[in-house]
Amino acid sequence: LALHSEIMDLRADPEARAEGLIIDAKVEKGLGVVADCIVRWGKLELGDYVVSGTHGGKVRILNDVNNKAIKKASPSQPVRIVGLQTLPKAGDPIVCVQSEELAKEIISRREALNAKESHRAESSDAQLEVEIVGGASKKGFMARNVLNRYGLGDMVADEGDDVDKEKVQKTTDDDTIRIPIILKADADGTLAALRDTILAIQDESKLNLCIDPIAVSIGHVTPSDVRMAADSAASIFCFNLKGSKDKVAMGLAATENVEIRSHDVIYHLLDEAKDVFSTYCPPTPFEQIHGKATVKAVFDINNNKDAEKVAGLMVQEGSFYLDKSSKESGSLHCKYRVHRGGEIITPEGVTAKSLRKVKEEVSSVRRGEECGLNLNDFFDIQEGDIIECYSVEMKRMFV
Repeated sequence: LALHSEIMDLRADPEARAEGLIIDAKVEKGLGVVADCIVRWGKLELGDYVVSGTHGGKVRILNDVNNKAIKKASPSQPVRIVGLQTLPKAGDPIVCVQSEELAKEIISRREALNAKESHRAESSDAQLEVEIVGGASKKGFMARNVLNRYGLGDMVADEGDDVDKEKVQKTTDDDTIRIPIILKADADGTLAALRDTILAIQDESKLNLCIDPIAVSIGHVTPSDVRMAADSAASIFCFNLKGSKDKVAMGLAATENVEIRSHDVIYHLLDEAKDVFSTYCPPTPFEQIHGKATVKAVFDINNNKDAEKVAGLMVQEGSFYLDKSSKESGSLHCKYRVHRGGEIITPEGVTAKSLRKVKEEVSSVRRGEECGLNLNDFFDIQEGDIIECYSVEMKRMFV
């Protein structure tokens, strides 16, 4: 490229009006809109009027890549601009114009053109994003709009009813699980990358997930964001947001029981997002092995051949339980399997009738301890068998 540019004498005009590209843009407290861009043609000077898409303004601050103030920028130079009235999009071109009047005229024409195209798309039944606005008094109406988006409008009873997450996650397609989310970030480029990364999670799942970003915007969480999350059963994820938070929005989130998850490390955000998404997934059986023991001796109760048998065990791994407590499901009934010659000889779901240490009834036995185990309705136990203690819990997991 360098050789061809030298042979063809490809050079930018350093005295023309500047043209460039927006690399990223964000809103900083005390400065307003801050845009990082690179000058591709001409020169950009402090005080110039610039236009990017339907956004424009006067260059009030012009800094170089080291964030030091400069008076002008030449072609191929990356700069930071402060002065745009609204937030431009990353990747949009930015141009320098002669005056403020010309900048406003260009913006007006582009807005009119965009409005015309939007009207044309609406008339052709194009799918539009649902926008939810208003206060708590419009809660029922807002909830109906959100559920209509998912094809569940007929499932809403009266206005003012609370939105059920179980209803929102279901659609007319029973195999699809819709997960509404709201994304917030500090800059336009970051927001786009965050959205793509979150949406990629649905491809990792074995289930038919449809992660639906109902709102993506730059800046801290606002009361409108919280109301939208509450009325649509959506989760709010924030990335790399600095500075003070909106106290009104935080108070409203506490009142509406809306959790705002904010991180500045993308891997931590993705891990928590998967935990949140798992709550939308159907519960699946999760087997956990608690311990293993070897049968050292078998005792017949009352010396009767057909009587119940008690296995004398030495616990080699983990622990044996009658019941195992669980944070999610409370108390779990532990089950037992008997292995002989590498095969399981017990039917499914065999439980313990009693668990003893010497003559004392106990609820658990730890590794290295001896115990006596009496199983319900299973007496075919021999010396040398391996007995396994396990439980099955229904959990919602991201799979």
